[in-house]
Amino acid sequence: MASATKESVLPAPARPAQAHRSLAGLDLLRFGAAGLVMLYHLACTAWLAPSSEAAVLVGQPIPFPALLPLSSQGWVGVEMFFVISGYVIAYSAARARPSDFLVNRVLRLMPGVWFCATVSFGLALIFFPDGLLVLAERYIRTLILFPAPRWIDGVYWTLGVEIAFYSLIYALLAMRRFDRLEPVILAIGLVSTLAWCLAAMPLWPDLGRIISTRGAKLLLLTHGCHFALGVLLWSGMQKGFTVRRWLGLALCLVGGVLQIRYDSSFVAAAFGLVRDDRMPLLLYGGFLILFGLSLRANAVLLDTSPGVTAASRQIGLATYPLYLLHTFIGALAMRLAAALGLPPAMILAGGFGAAIAAALLVSGWIEPPLRASLRRAIAAGTARLRNRGLLAAGRPLRSEP
Repeated sequence: MASATKESVLPAPARPAQAHRSLAGLDLLRFGAAGLVMLYHLACTAWLAPSSEAAVLVGQPIPFPALLPLSSQGWVGVEMFFVISGYVIAYSAARARPSDFLVNRVLRLMPGVWFCATVSFGLALIFFPDGLLVLAERYIRTLILFPAPRWIDGVYWTLGVEIAFYSLIYALLAMRRFDRLEPVILAIGLVSTLAWCLAAMPLWPDLGRIISTRGAKLLLLTHGCHFALGVLLWSGMQKGFTVRRWLGLALCLVGGVLQIRYDSSFVAAAFGLVRDDRMPLLLYGGFLILFGLSLRANAVLLDTSPGVTAASRQIGLATYPLYLLHTFIGALAMRLAAALGLPPAMILAGGFGAAIAAALLVSGWIEPPLRASLRRAIAAGTARLRNRGLLAAGRPLRSEP
């Protein structure tokens, strides 16, 4: 960070004693973002997009017109995920060796992917019209997190974008230049912002589509502004909010707003809806306000409400399987509820309840032993490589909190 003689430092770096503690508020925000995505799929695409996975699984259109102003904008939960990821990954990587970071990312991602994709594959074999070979190819692509579609469930598209961000963090750690994370991610965020500013002008009408392609997403061109917001917030909480950081946050926020406006117009056109940018921007703005407040209140929450923070941690851990399973489990629960003749409100509630229950089951009982087995396998493989002199001796793996 530049010295105070060059930049005006505004109050509020995090106290060292508070570093690397649980982030209770962010766990709840992450769950809320997953809830928005679930609402989008179960209460919007399931009846407005007949070819969507949710619509095929539900089996019949079950309209929720009263929810449409909110449900049709639930996709903005993904952009919220990217902001949270920017903060949390920077927060955890700041004290990690490259090997720790890499292994912990594998342990965090892969057990959930392997189990949830297998569940989705089994259900797809029963309910999807596609043939075995087609579904098997999507399943294998999902198991290895292949960066290009299609996957067994469309929600896996975000994991490739997350991995691109993780790769950037790992490269900086491996080069021992993690101290350069802020300028690097700020540069990415500003390039992303510039691209969206140009796309908002009439000079290049097709630019928005180009910078929303899969390749652009994997290069962080599409969503780099959101990741940058998270990293800059982490830097500010750790080192203080300087004028330069506030300016970087403001510019990346402009990019984030323009990216959300583009997606809003795309979704409206796809569903034949009247475009209205107010709801997704209101949701995103409210999320950022709650994000900042949760960081400020984190120490108080941890010190005064241990029961609440423990519950929020469990909810946070359930967010990942909820995101991966909600389309299949939630939509099939809705299918069952509709077959029983329940009213639409109870059908949707049943879909939400089943998806959340499945996520809590996976995070509490299935992921931990799978993760432990994978950890042992990685440790055994690492030990064999060291015994053969193919890997330098190192300290034991440190887990993330």
